[in-house]
Amino acid sequence: MTARRVYLRGVGAYTPLGTRWPRTLAALAEGKSAVRPISHFDASGFPCQSAAAIPTAIEVEDRRLPFAQSAAREAWAAAGLEVAPERLGVFIGAESGRPSLATVIALSRAAGGGTSFDHRSFGLRASAHVKSAEVISPSAVASILAGEVGAGGPVMTVSLACASSAAAIAEAARSIRLGECDAALCGGVGADVDPFMLAGFALLGALSASGRSHPFDCRRDGFVLGEGAAMAVLAAEPPASGAAIEVAGIGRTLDAHHLTAPDPSGDGAFRAMQLALRDAGLESVDYVQAHGTSTPLNDAIEAAAIRRVLGPGLARARVSSVKGALGHSIAGAGALGFLCAVAALSEGTVLPTAGLEQPDRACDLPHVLGEAISASIDTAMCNAFAFGGANVSIVARRA
Repeated sequence: MTARRVYLRGVGAYTPLGTRWPRTLAALAEGKSAVRPISHFDASGFPCQSAAAIPTAIEVEDRRLPFAQSAAREAWAAAGLEVAPERLGVFIGAESGRPSLATVIALSRAAGGGTSFDHRSFGLRASAHVKSAEVISPSAVASILAGEVGAGGPVMTVSLACASSAAAIAEAARSIRLGECDAALCGGVGADVDPFMLAGFALLGALSASGRSHPFDCRRDGFVLGEGAAMAVLAAEPPASGAAIEVAGIGRTLDAHHLTAPDPSGDGAFRAMQLALRDAGLESVDYVQAHGTSTPLNDAIEAAAIRRVLGPGLARARVSSVKGALGHSIAGAGALGFLCAVAALSEGTVLPTAGLEQPDRACDLPHVLGEAISASIDTAMCNAFAFGGANVSIVARRA
């Protein structure tokens, strides 16, 4: 069976720069950054005290869900599709939820405190503080979104750290290509600006001590956490009017090198991009929305891999990273990058890398600085590289 083509039908996002994607895109185009001092909990004892957090307080146990629902509803409305339930899939990049800090404190008190764990006391009191199993289920977001759009086809949660949502989009495209479904809601969500994740990434030495995100900049010293959701609706049928954008290439590899550190050779990143280009039948692209985390090693490795894979085509390309403005939203990051790549195709808006003012010679690329530029972009790639060495590259083009 000949593989079917896959088209973009709608997008949506909920980020610290806007509750809908057009608002976020406009702010990103102006070079704005959502990175601010953390204000919804006391971060004074942490090495990094800044993040790109959603400014509105959402008093729910699982903050992933309202972010994802808002983005999904926007994307689904924009798609305007009518699909038989059994032909509609949902593919979401997400990691396990966590209870609110208030709930964690209440649970610790229920355990009795001290140096021992009072199991009986905890068992009697814990149920009063845990109101939903959603907070411990990675699959909860996908299942709930599937119910909202009436999906009865394949439903999948992809938990692959920083590559989760890019891998979810890749799986959605693959499912449509193979005829498993005719349309799919896909993307991802991250809600990790909390004391637990801040402590964990600080222990890994991945966070910025300066509290700023400077992808590819000579001052970069780590990433800042971000949060938000980005969703897309893909389908086997192109839109009836307007420009058609095709998800044309997918590349997925594994470094098989280290649990957290990338392979210094960059071979896994290079192969993922090469496979995506080959899948799309291309040798280069006009724009790359890079993974660009602002960590010293990762940025240099990715820059070298981009130069290697694009070769002479690099002279005609542009490169930027959205993490300078929105931080690193972990499971949601790849989908946000995908939306930025799509904006270059659909709007001709090539976004800048916020925080990039002094490009590092080790990251020599055709960067976009300051504000967005307008350009005719026919092909674009987004990258997502994860702890554990997972690499995902997606190529999209104007059909």
